[in-house]
Amino acid sequence: MNGMDKEELLFLLADFECSRSKDSERFLRRTALKHETKSISRTYLMLDIDKSRIMGYATLAFKCLDVKDPNVEPDLIELMNLNEGIAQAYLVGQLAKADDAAPGSGKIMLDHALRIFSKGKDMFGCRMIRLDCRDELVDYYRSNKFQLIAKNEEKDLNQMAIFI
Repeated sequence: MNGMDKEELLFLLADFECSRSKDSERFLRRTALKHETKSISRTYLMLDIDKSRIMGYATLAFKCLDVKDPNVEPDLIELMNLNEGIAQAYLVGQLAKADDAAPGSGKIMLDHALRIFSKGKDMFGCRMIRLDCRDELVDYYRSNKFQLIAKNEEKDLNQMAIFI
């Protein structure tokens, strides 16, 4: 969102529609710019060819993962480099595409996010990327090489990770 005229940006944000995830739609419209300004996260927009519409977005941040579930596979525990049950991790906080985005747009945005995190790993370290997703998205993220870790504390989202 950096480098865009604020008025133009606000128009683009207000125009974004994602009927599959109204939470993602609301986040982009109401919260993404605030988080950007406060350096809580960075939101990357995928625009259409004439840059007049948002076709999708990914919000990236850093957020530790508290690993409490005793059923997490030992191989995953080893990869996480836990320190007193806490794993350092990059976070894909939001990933959403517009209703009329082309098939494969989500994969393009996810791959872009992974490339950004890989650059971060080279500069700062940290090899784990995490996300939380609804049950219906677990197979999608597994097909993109994420591994299921556990349910979150509220048991409504699946915590998944990939290692770079």
